[in-house]
Amino acid sequence: MQGIVVQGPVDYYKEIVECFKDIPNVVVSTWEDELPFNIEYIQKSGLEVIVSKKPPFPGRTNINYQTTSTFRGIEYLIKKGVTEILKTRGDIFINDVQKLMSVLKGKRMSFLQMCKEGARPLYYNFVYDHFSHDYPADVIRAGFNYLIEELHHIPSEALIAYNILSYMNIDFMLNYEHLKKNNIDFFLQDCVDNNIDLYWLKRKFSIVQATKDKNFYEY
Repeated sequence: MQGIVVQGPVDYYKEIVECFKDIPNVVVSTWEDELPFNIEYIQKSGLEVIVSKKPPFPGRTNINYQTTSTFRGIEYLIKKGVTEILKTRGDIFINDVQKLMSVLKGKRMSFLQMCKEGARPLYYNFVYDHFSHDYPADVIRAGFNYLIEELHHIPSEALIAYNILSYMNIDFMLNYEHLKKNNIDFFLQDCVDNNIDLYWLKRKFSIVQATKDKNFYEY
């Protein structure tokens, strides 16, 4: 059984309802200090909403916020018997959710795409030295419930690949062919082939269109 976690602020409450109101097993996981009107609007549509207290420290690029709201949503869906989970954000509008869920069905662990090494400079020195956005895209991802849950035990952004590969006993290499060989999937090509768009409302651009250039991304 599939389900969806929509995590984060609910500033785009109307778009959230428009996107997910007819989709089963959707939970909106947000914060207790969000505007009551926005939360009530979503609830009146029939969508489930859970609220959490924000962590005292947001973490780099709000990663503790993202992890907490996502994990609470995952816990909620697992209790409902959901076995495959898509994690997305409240500011991403999916033009055809049902088609995307059909594409993702049965995939063990799937990311949108991954940036080629060195294509977008960035430095992290958490568990490993890391010099670019060379990890799988983290704004939207899907997989079996126990893998998605494990991925979010630890604040993840640049460490998503490290967390999940370590848990799956796969040698840690940020290499596209290595990940594919070990049943880590990518679904950007599925979006292109099926006219599925992921529009980032906050940034005002299509993630699919912006990241389909294979000079910079692998999928």
